Amino acid sequence: MEAFDFNKSMEYFWKNRTMYNESVLMVSNDGKLPEASLLYKPTKIISVKNARLDKEYIENVDWFFEDGKLRLTKKSRAPFLTREQLYPAEPREGWTLPRIGGGYILFQEGHYLHDMQLSVTYTHTGDQWTGPVPVFNKAMLKKTLAILERKETLKIVLNGDSISAGANASGLMSVPPFQPDWGHLFVRKLEEVYGARIEFVNTSKGGETSDWGIQNVDTLVANHHPDLVILNFGTNDGTCRMPIDRYKNNIEGIIKKVRSVNSDAEFILISPLMPNYLAALPNNPEISFYGEQEKYLQALYEIKEDGIVVVDIISIHKELLKHKKYYDISGNHVNHPNDFLIRWYAQVLCTTLIQD
Repeated sequence: MEAFDFNKSMEYFWKNRTMYNESVLMVSNDGKLPEASLLYKPTKIISVKNARLDKEYIENVDWFFEDGKLRLTKKSRAPFLTREQLYPAEPREGWTLPRIGGGYILFQEGHYLHDMQLSVTYTHTGDQWTGPVPVFNKAMLKKTLAILERKETLKIVLNGDSISAGANASGLMSVPPFQPDWGHLFVRKLEEVYGARIEFVNTSKGGETSDWGIQNVDTLVANHHPDLVILNFGTNDGTCRMPIDRYKNNIEGIIKKVRSVNSDAEFILISPLMPNYLAALPNNPEISFYGEQEKYLQALYEIKEDGIVVVDIISIHKELLKHKKYYDISGNHVNHPNDFLIRWYAQVLCTTLIQD
């Protein structure tokens, strides 16, 4: 049996009473026992495993839960980092970026953070989520729904940056539990629910902005003659401080070009992700990657055409960051989601086409 459980991973976070493999990074401050916060107050902790899901840690031997915190014991076998390792005073080539206010911040691609994080499964009351709740609206993507319901072949193109490309998903890094990126999770769920055949093309590329998207719209999107296009730009645009009007014009230009080839094409527009940011302290980012990202959501909502739906990831991410640290749910500590947050992307995306 595969370590990655697709069905449990796709149970909606805002309604399920069991949190499946919530990620945490155990951190020791000033020599104290490493600790982390869970999103919800647990009624029972079922398991604490490594992020690869191939090693389970034992309660009161490796960990305990006390005063609302998950803590490691002195002799725990579980991995952890110190505050000094996350925020070193001196730079380390290939490992750090400058931190606003002084010092440095740990930055690592690949599976370094994945291997340091833990996965916690626990039950809770099911009423503790206070952030946005995605809602299915069958009137938004009617043509796509019709294709799925007729069980015809649906052509989907996903175009965006590294987050869309699946950066830091364990499957793309070829490490356990080999979880796919959120685009493939979404497609797999559609195929499961509708029994339809889906042709899925992901033309995303790391480091790119919506400027690149509009410049390459013919070859990367329009020429595939898609029925549904998923656009996920803005995280890098915001870092580059791209003006809001230019960002909006780029997205509108992509839509116009695709519809000149297929007038029936429909679109899912995904808001950016927050770069490393301290949500408990408004307007207090940790690194310079934070810029205009929050302003792009309204720009997407202003694109009012039939067959277009906006997915508000950024508001959900901000709510998460009120309760968890950025390093708990990031794959690189800067601007990429880890397996846990990737699953949230996929779950929210599913509500655009699947009625619960």
